Amino acid sequence: MKKYSVLLLGFGMLLLSGCSNDALNDYSKSLTSQEVQVQMEANSATEGLDEMLSQLLITNKVGSTNKTNTDCAALSFVGKSISVVYNQCVVDGNTVNGTLTLTAKEGNTEGTTGSFEISFNSFAYNNYVLEGTKSMVFDFSQANKLVFTIDTNMKFVDANDLVTTHKGSKIYTWNIDNFNTEGADVSCSGAWDIVRNATTYKFKIDTPLTGKIGCAYITTGVLALEVEGLSASLDFGDGDCDQKGTVNYPNGKSEEISW
Repeated sequence: MKKYSVLLLGFGMLLLSGCSNDALNDYSKSLTSQEVQVQMEANSATEGLDEMLSQLLITNKVGSTNKTNTDCAALSFVGKSISVVYNQCVVDGNTVNGTLTLTAKEGNTEGTTGSFEISFNSFAYNNYVLEGTKSMVFDFSQANKLVFTIDTNMKFVDANDLVTTHKGSKIYTWNIDNFNTEGADVSCSGAWDIVRNATTYKFKIDTPLTGKIGCAYITTGVLALEVEGLSASLDFGDGDCDQKGTVNYPNGKSEEISW
């Protein structure tokens, strides 16, 4: 398998967590560690795709190398569309194969704001075949700040024909002034639902998730998790680049975990 070097270092959104199954005062309202693991497994089908899509536009804005061909991916431009054909690429640890097309829908003459519809043709992400569309609205009107709003309404089909649906919205803000400094390079907010095996998993970012270029992990922020009225939240800490966090339970108890 060939390695695809992305044009900008990616921000890996790995969100795996566990929570205590000790006897809690409000146990009836709290997710167990097994339930959290199932929820995060469902989320892993889509994790990292939106970051990859935003990087396709970031490249031109920050002046990085703009090649139309790489070892395993080829870019082409036809009219208002950009097509990328991936040939068994690995992007930030995710396997990508097939064609995606970004078609411009609207935008100003300066190119600082606009939107794209994103479609997929025989496209597989981590061996899930994608069906449906995404839309991306970008806003580059603020100096050294790139904002992407990505709306998703898709199905992910695995090798056993198990269908996972994903619907929601995320906002990514890239802060160019923070590159090579101690500040957060990127932050993410939003909420989304995933339905798998007739179970709805809810995700909501309570405090923006942030990260640094060169670090594969979320460094700060709080993610709220819910399944059928059961809940827990995961606090990613105060800036360390690691796979550690604190699970907060509805009764006020907390537990540090790593994954």
